[in-house]
Amino acid sequence: MVPANLLMTIQSFRDFFPPQVVTLTSDRSMDFQLPEESPVLSPAQREFLARQLGFKLPAAGSPRGEVFTIRQVHGNRIVVAGTESFRISNAPEEADGILTDVPGLPIAVRTADCLPVFIYDPRHEGIGLIHAGWRGTRQQILGETLALMRRHWNSRPADLRIAFGPAIRVCCYQVGQQFREYFPEETVQRDNGYFLDLPAVNKNQILRLGVEARHVFDSAVCTCCEPAYFSHRREGEAAGRMISLMMLKKEEILKCISLFL
Repeated sequence: MVPANLLMTIQSFRDFFPPQVVTLTSDRSMDFQLPEESPVLSPAQREFLARQLGFKLPAAGSPRGEVFTIRQVHGNRIVVAGTESFRISNAPEEADGILTDVPGLPIAVRTADCLPVFIYDPRHEGIGLIHAGWRGTRQQILGETLALMRRHWNSRPADLRIAFGPAIRVCCYQVGQQFREYFPEETVQRDNGYFLDLPAVNKNQILRLGVEARHVFDSAVCTCCEPAYFSHRREGEAAGRMISLMMLKKEEILKCISLFL
């Protein structure tokens, strides 16, 4: 059974993006922390994703049998995953975002308070999935992403649909005074200190680049407030990781999804 809060998040993404775009952020029902020894999904993780997505990922060992994975480093580097670049590797590239226009190729980032950002270009049928912590946000990771999409696909900001998944919010994200210098518009001072609105920083950045406000969706879920999600701020080093996944559906997957829904 899908937890109510996860179901609501999945459905809200489905309402925002068109049917050919798969999106998901998991909850704490399954830990997707990326192990050092192997980035390949376990059978239990694959089964969990199949239940939530409504279809099974391709079989392990097939050319696209696993999710395209990166090792996140809190920077602003974005990799492009194409047919020739996809491979199951024990040494994923260090980056904090992925672009692809390959149908049937799942891409993923992992978070436990940082902001997962889903990007779709309906004109060129390209997608992007970004891990935006405060360090990457300070380095304008979404600006770097949009610039890379422009170079690869001639994407226009006004065409893009962008969604923010579950992340720590201004209610809980207490930060140091220096954040007033980093993010002066989005750092709020209260009696007990300073608090950062991380989704607002990223939204303001993309609006300044020409993304239309009506094309931005925010799940509005705080991972620190909501115990159904992992939160590094709440749990410290013991926190697991959620997985955010995005994929362009193949025709046969579209048929599966229509039956599931």
